[in-house]
Amino acid sequence: MYLLRRLILWLIPTFWIVGLELVRVDYEKFWYFVVGFLLYLIAAIFLISKANKNKILLNFLILPVFFAMSSITFLLFMVNEMAFHFVTVLTGVVLYLIINQYYIYFNFPFKYQPYSLESLNFYTSILTFFLLFSGGFASLILLKFNKFLLIGSILPIMVLLLYQFFWIHKIKFKKSWIFVFSIVVVVVELLAALAYLPTSYYVNSFVLTICCYLMLGFSKGFLQETLDKKRIISYLSVGSILTLITLLTAQWG
Repeated sequence: MYLLRRLILWLIPTFWIVGLELVRVDYEKFWYFVVGFLLYLIAAIFLISKANKNKILLNFLILPVFFAMSSITFLLFMVNEMAFHFVTVLTGVVLYLIINQYYIYFNFPFKYQPYSLESLNFYTSILTFFLLFSGGFASLILLKFNKFLLIGSILPIMVLLLYQFFWIHKIKFKKSWIFVFSIVVVVVELLAALAYLPTSYYVNSFVLTICCYLMLGFSKGFLQETLDKKRIISYLSVGSILTLITLLTAQWG
């Protein structure tokens, strides 16, 4: 059973990378890959977790499933071939790291390092937001997608990702719901505002992701009562520097 679970684990990035490379060559295989991979990913998580049927297990599905979907959407708009290969491998590695952490958490609790799942979740959530926003802005700019339909599509994904983020950090929903609501409202307003900027969808997405990074960091610290002056300065410094660099190096017009 140990070897079977390890094989299931290693097949996730293999399936992901090989499948996307085949889709790159023949887009007719796109939906076969999407449906096949998502079904395999969900089944793999259930098997790795020892077929635990507890409802809590569903919370573990949120991040990898939406990370995969956001990555696929992001890659659809990627023209540069080398960049496509790089992002495909990178996202495949991230998916492996997430599921491998689940594998250790469920099967080898004595090997599990405290807070490693929370730390990985934080940075993966930030990356997921960037991929999600990039795909959204790209659809607005390149496909002339309706802004209200886009917001309606992103809203439930944002709510689930934020719910899962606070849950994995052991913050109950009755305490976090107001932060989930506030963050979603701010993100929607910023998305609508940034859509009017004469910049690329990568720049808009990066700026919006930095805002999410700040809001998640502040919210988590406040709810866990770990937010102090040092952390506030650290978050604001990183966010301000990254935003300034992004806007100064962006091509306007």
